[in-house]
Amino acid sequence: MNNASHYDFTKCFFELNGCTIKEKNPKHMTIKLTKEMDEALMNRPFYWHYMKKMNREGEPLSLSFKDISLGDAEEGIFLHAGTPKLQQIYQVALEKGYTTRLYEKVDSPSQNLALHPWLCINVKLTFRGKQSKDLLLSLGLNLINGALIHEAMNKFLDVPLTSSISDYTFPMTPLIRLESGYNRLLQHIEDYLSELDTQWADQSLSQLHYERKLLESFFQSKDVDPEQYEKELEQLHIRYQPRIQLSVANGGLIYLTNETSQKMLTNYH
Repeated sequence: MNNASHYDFTKCFFELNGCTIKEKNPKHMTIKLTKEMDEALMNRPFYWHYMKKMNREGEPLSLSFKDISLGDAEEGIFLHAGTPKLQQIYQVALEKGYTTRLYEKVDSPSQNLALHPWLCINVKLTFRGKQSKDLLLSLGLNLINGALIHEAMNKFLDVPLTSSISDYTFPMTPLIRLESGYNRLLQHIEDYLSELDTQWADQSLSQLHYERKLLESFFQSKDVDPEQYEKELEQLHIRYQPRIQLSVANGGLIYLTNETSQKMLTNYH
Protein backbone atom coordinates (compact mmCIF):
# COMPACT_ATOMS: atom_id res chain seq x y z
CA MET A 1 0.00 0.00 0.00
CA ASN A 2 1.51 3.36 -1.02
CA ASN A 3 1.20 6.69 0.80
CA ALA A 4 -1.73 7.82 -1.36
CA SER A 5 -3.57 4.62 -0.44
CA HIS A 6 -2.98 5.30 3.25
CA TYR A 7 -4.50 8.76 2.81
CA ASP A 8 -7.52 7.44 0.88
CA PHE A 9 -8.09 4.65 3.39
CA THR A 10 -7.98 7.07 6.33
CA LYS A 11 -10.41 9.45 4.65
CA CYS A 12 -12.82 6.60 3.82
CA PHE A 13 -12.56 5.21 7.36
CA PHE A 14 -13.62 8.49 8.98
CA GLU A 15 -16.35 9.13 6.41
CA LEU A 16 -17.88 5.71 7.08
CA ASN A 17 -17.78 6.40 10.81
CA GLY A 18 -19.71 9.66 10.57
CA CYS A 19 -16.88 12.14 11.10
CA THR A 20 -16.84 15.57 9.46
CA ILE A 21 -13.91 16.04 7.06
CA LYS A 22 -12.49 19.31 5.79
CA GLU A 23 -9.78 19.16 3.14
CA LYS A 24 -7.37 22.03 2.49
CA ASN A 25 -6.09 20.21 -0.58
CA PRO A 26 -6.08 16.63 -1.91
CA LYS A 27 -3.24 15.72 0.48
CA HIS A 28 -4.34 17.38 3.72
CA MET A 29 -7.47 16.92 5.79
CA THR A 30 -8.80 17.86 9.21
CA ILE A 31 -11.30 15.50 10.84
CA LYS A 32 -13.82 16.47 13.50
CA LEU A 33 -14.17 13.24 15.43
CA THR A 34 -17.39 11.77 16.71
CA LYS A 35 -17.61 10.82 20.36
CA GLU A 36 -17.17 7.15 19.44
CA MET A 37 -14.04 7.84 17.39
CA ASP A 38 -12.59 10.11 20.07
CA GLU A 39 -13.02 7.35 22.66
CA ALA A 40 -11.47 4.80 20.31
CA LEU A 41 -8.47 6.84 19.14
CA MET A 42 -7.61 9.69 21.51
CA ASN A 43 -6.85 7.85 24.75
CA ARG A 44 -8.99 10.08 26.99
CA PRO A 45 -10.85 7.54 29.18
CA PHE A 46 -10.86 9.79 32.27
CA TYR A 47 -12.30 12.72 30.32
CA TRP A 48 -15.18 10.67 28.92
CA HIS A 49 -15.76 8.97 32.27
CA TYR A 50 -16.08 12.41 33.87
CA MET A 51 -18.44 13.63 31.12
CA LYS A 52 -20.68 10.59 31.60
CA LYS A 53 -20.62 10.99 35.37
CA MET A 54 -21.62 14.66 35.04
CA ASN A 55 -24.24 13.74 32.41
CA ARG A 56 -22.60 16.04 29.86
CA GLU A 57 -22.10 15.51 26.13
CA GLY A 58 -18.38 16.24 26.01
CA GLU A 59 -16.44 17.74 23.12
CA PRO A 60 -14.70 15.38 20.66
CA LEU A 61 -11.29 16.49 19.41
CA SER A 62 -10.12 17.07 15.86
CA LEU A 63 -7.25 15.43 13.99
CA SER A 64 -5.26 16.65 11.01
CA PHE A 65 -3.55 14.28 8.59
CA LYS A 66 -1.28 14.93 5.64
CA ASP A 67 0.41 12.92 2.96
CA ILE A 68 4.12 12.52 3.66
CA SER A 69 4.92 14.32 0.40
CA LEU A 70 3.78 17.63 1.95
CA GLY A 71 6.75 17.77 4.30
CA ASP A 72 6.52 20.33 7.10
CA ALA A 73 4.61 22.90 5.06
CA GLU A 74 1.31 21.90 6.71
CA GLU A 75 0.43 20.89 10.25
CA GLY A 76 -0.80 17.35 10.75
CA ILE A 77 0.14 13.73 11.24
CA PHE A 78 2.16 12.18 8.43
CA LEU A 79 0.38 9.23 6.85
CA HIS A 80 2.77 6.41 6.01
CA ALA A 81 3.11 2.74 6.92
CA GLY A 82 4.91 3.46 10.19
CA THR A 83 2.53 6.10 11.55
CA PRO A 84 1.39 4.94 15.03
CA LYS A 85 -1.97 6.67 14.65
CA LEU A 86 -2.52 4.92 11.31
CA GLN A 87 -1.78 1.56 12.94
CA GLN A 88 -4.31 2.45 15.63
CA ILE A 89 -6.89 3.28 12.97
CA TYR A 90 -6.23 -0.06 11.25
CA GLN A 91 -6.80 -1.88 14.55
CA VAL A 92 -10.10 -0.07 15.16
CA ALA A 93 -11.16 -0.82 11.58
CA LEU A 94 -10.41 -4.51 12.11
CA GLU A 95 -12.37 -4.60 15.35
CA LYS A 96 -15.34 -2.78 13.86
CA GLY A 97 -15.13 -4.76 10.65
CA TYR A 98 -15.24 -8.24 12.20
CA THR A 99 -18.84 -8.52 11.01
CA THR A 100 -20.65 -6.51 8.38
CA ARG A 101 -23.92 -6.24 6.47
CA LEU A 102 -23.78 -4.79 2.97
CA TYR A 103 -26.20 -4.39 0.06
CA GLU A 104 -25.62 -4.21 -3.67
CA LYS A 105 -26.21 -0.67 -4.85
CA VAL A 106 -29.00 -0.63 -7.46
CA ASP A 107 -29.87 2.58 -9.33
CA SER A 108 -33.57 3.12 -10.02
CA PRO A 109 -34.82 -0.41 -10.73
CA SER A 110 -37.94 -0.61 -12.90
CA GLN A 111 -39.69 -2.74 -10.28
CA ASN A 112 -39.17 -3.97 -6.74
CA LEU A 113 -36.04 -6.08 -6.75
CA ALA A 114 -35.19 -8.92 -4.36
CA LEU A 115 -31.68 -9.22 -2.96
CA HIS A 116 -30.22 -12.66 -2.19
CA PRO A 117 -28.41 -13.03 1.16
CA TRP A 118 -24.86 -14.39 0.99
CA LEU A 119 -23.01 -15.47 4.13
CA CYS A 120 -19.33 -14.70 3.63
CA ILE A 121 -16.43 -15.66 5.90
CA ASN A 122 -12.69 -15.15 5.54
CA VAL A 123 -10.63 -17.75 7.38
CA LYS A 124 -6.95 -18.43 7.94
CA LEU A 125 -5.75 -22.02 8.05
CA THR A 126 -2.43 -22.38 9.85
CA PHE A 127 -0.45 -25.57 9.18
CA ARG A 128 2.09 -26.36 11.90
CA GLY A 129 4.69 -29.14 11.94
CA LYS A 130 8.21 -29.61 10.58
CA GLN A 131 7.37 -26.72 8.29
CA SER A 132 4.70 -24.07 8.78
CA LYS A 133 2.50 -22.20 6.35
CA ASP A 134 -0.73 -20.21 6.25
CA LEU A 135 -3.59 -20.58 3.79
CA LEU A 136 -6.35 -18.01 3.36
CA LEU A 137 -9.85 -18.99 2.29
CA SER A 138 -12.69 -16.64 1.40
CA LEU A 139 -16.00 -18.49 1.16
CA GLY A 140 -19.49 -17.36 0.25
CA LEU A 141 -22.74 -19.29 0.73
CA ASN A 142 -26.01 -18.28 -0.89
CA LEU A 143 -28.58 -18.62 1.91
CA ILE A 144 -31.43 -19.10 -0.59
CA ASN A 145 -30.18 -21.93 -2.80
CA GLY A 146 -27.08 -23.20 -0.97
CA ALA A 147 -24.61 -22.34 -3.75
CA LEU A 148 -21.05 -22.03 -2.41
CA ILE A 149 -18.09 -20.19 -3.90
CA HIS A 150 -14.39 -19.75 -3.15
CA GLU A 151 -12.49 -16.43 -3.47
CA ALA A 152 -15.70 -14.68 -2.47
CA MET A 153 -14.14 -11.36 -1.47
CA ASN A 154 -12.32 -11.06 -4.80
CA LYS A 155 -15.65 -11.51 -6.57
CA PHE A 156 -17.44 -9.01 -4.30
CA LEU A 157 -14.79 -6.36 -5.03
CA ASP A 158 -16.33 -5.86 -8.47
CA VAL A 159 -19.80 -5.21 -7.00
CA PRO A 160 -20.88 -1.73 -5.83
CA LEU A 161 -21.79 -2.26 -2.17
CA THR A 162 -23.26 0.08 0.40
CA SER A 163 -24.26 -0.11 4.06
CA SER A 164 -27.81 1.07 3.28
CA ILE A 165 -30.33 -0.66 1.06
CA SER A 166 -31.23 0.98 -2.25
CA ASP A 167 -34.75 2.25 -2.97
CA TYR A 168 -37.17 -0.30 -4.43
CA THR A 169 -35.05 -3.26 -3.33
CA PHE A 170 -35.68 -5.60 -0.42
CA PRO A 171 -33.63 -8.30 1.31
CA MET A 172 -34.96 -11.83 0.99
CA THR A 173 -35.45 -13.85 4.16
CA PRO A 174 -32.81 -16.62 4.23
CA LEU A 175 -34.11 -20.15 3.64
CA ILE A 176 -30.93 -21.45 5.29
CA ARG A 177 -30.53 -20.27 8.87
CA LEU A 178 -27.31 -18.41 9.72
CA GLU A 179 -26.16 -21.06 12.17
CA SER A 180 -26.82 -23.83 9.66
CA GLY A 181 -25.07 -21.85 6.91
CA TYR A 182 -22.03 -21.26 9.10
CA ASN A 183 -21.86 -24.96 9.92
CA ARG A 184 -22.08 -25.79 6.20
CA LEU A 185 -19.07 -23.57 5.56
CA LEU A 186 -17.09 -25.22 8.36
CA GLN A 187 -17.98 -28.65 6.99
CA HIS A 188 -16.87 -27.55 3.54
CA ILE A 189 -13.52 -26.48 4.99
CA GLU A 190 -13.13 -29.90 6.63
CA ASP A 191 -13.90 -31.61 3.31
CA TYR A 192 -11.47 -29.28 1.54
CA LEU A 193 -8.71 -30.14 4.02
CA SER A 194 -9.36 -33.88 3.68
CA GLU A 195 -8.54 -33.65 -0.03
CA LEU A 196 -5.20 -31.87 0.45
CA ASP A 197 -1.85 -33.65 0.12
CA THR A 198 -0.83 -34.96 3.57
CA GLN A 199 2.87 -35.25 2.77
CA TRP A 200 3.66 -32.32 5.08
CA ALA A 201 2.03 -34.17 8.01
CA ASP A 202 3.81 -37.46 7.17
CA GLN A 203 7.17 -35.66 7.11
CA SER A 204 6.40 -34.00 10.44
CA LEU A 205 5.48 -37.30 12.10
CA SER A 206 8.59 -38.93 10.70
CA GLN A 207 10.74 -36.13 12.09
CA LEU A 208 8.97 -36.35 15.45
CA HIS A 209 9.63 -40.10 15.61
CA TYR A 210 13.32 -39.55 14.75
CA GLU A 211 13.77 -36.79 17.34
CA ARG A 212 11.99 -38.81 20.00
CA LYS A 213 14.32 -41.78 19.45
CA LEU A 214 17.33 -39.49 19.83
CA LEU A 215 15.88 -38.04 23.00
CA GLU A 216 15.23 -41.48 24.48
CA SER A 217 18.77 -42.60 23.65
CA PHE A 218 20.24 -39.53 25.28
CA PHE A 219 18.27 -39.84 28.50
CA GLN A 220 18.89 -43.61 28.77
CA SER A 221 22.63 -42.98 28.70
CA LYS A 222 22.55 -40.13 31.20
CA ASP A 223 21.45 -39.83 34.78
CA VAL A 224 18.83 -37.16 34.10
CA ASP A 225 15.72 -36.12 36.00
CA PRO A 226 12.61 -37.79 34.42
CA GLU A 227 10.77 -34.49 34.77
CA GLN A 228 13.31 -32.90 32.44
CA TYR A 229 12.74 -35.70 29.93
CA GLU A 230 9.00 -35.02 29.94
CA LYS A 231 9.61 -31.32 29.34
CA GLU A 232 11.91 -32.05 26.39
CA LEU A 233 9.41 -34.53 24.98
CA GLU A 234 6.61 -31.99 25.27
CA GLN A 235 8.67 -29.43 23.35
CA LEU A 236 9.26 -31.97 20.57
CA HIS A 237 5.53 -32.53 20.23
CA ILE A 238 4.88 -28.79 20.16
CA ARG A 239 7.46 -28.39 17.42
CA TYR A 240 6.74 -31.39 15.20
CA GLN A 241 3.24 -32.71 15.91
CA PRO A 242 1.26 -31.89 12.74
CA ARG A 243 -1.83 -29.80 13.33
CA ILE A 244 -4.10 -27.34 11.58
CA GLN A 245 -5.53 -24.29 13.30
CA LEU A 246 -8.53 -22.43 11.90
CA SER A 247 -9.29 -18.82 12.75
CA VAL A 248 -12.09 -16.69 11.32
CA ALA A 249 -10.77 -13.25 10.37
CA ASN A 250 -14.16 -11.67 9.63
CA GLY A 251 -17.46 -12.26 7.91
CA GLY A 252 -20.89 -10.92 7.24
CA LEU A 253 -24.05 -10.87 5.17
CA ILE A 254 -23.93 -9.44 1.68
CA TYR A 255 -27.18 -8.99 -0.25
CA LEU A 256 -26.95 -9.26 -4.05
CA THR A 257 -29.40 -9.18 -6.93
CA ASN A 258 -30.20 -12.51 -8.59
CA GLU A 259 -28.26 -11.41 -11.69
CA THR A 260 -25.14 -10.67 -9.69
CA SER A 261 -25.58 -13.85 -7.66
CA GLN A 262 -25.53 -15.87 -10.87
CA LYS A 263 -22.34 -14.09 -11.96
CA MET A 264 -20.74 -15.13 -8.66
CA LEU A 265 -21.03 -18.75 -9.83
CA THR A 266 -19.46 -18.10 -13.23
CA ASN A 267 -16.12 -19.86 -13.62
CA TYR A 268 -16.38 -21.01 -9.99
CA HIS A 269 -14.37 -24.13 -10.66
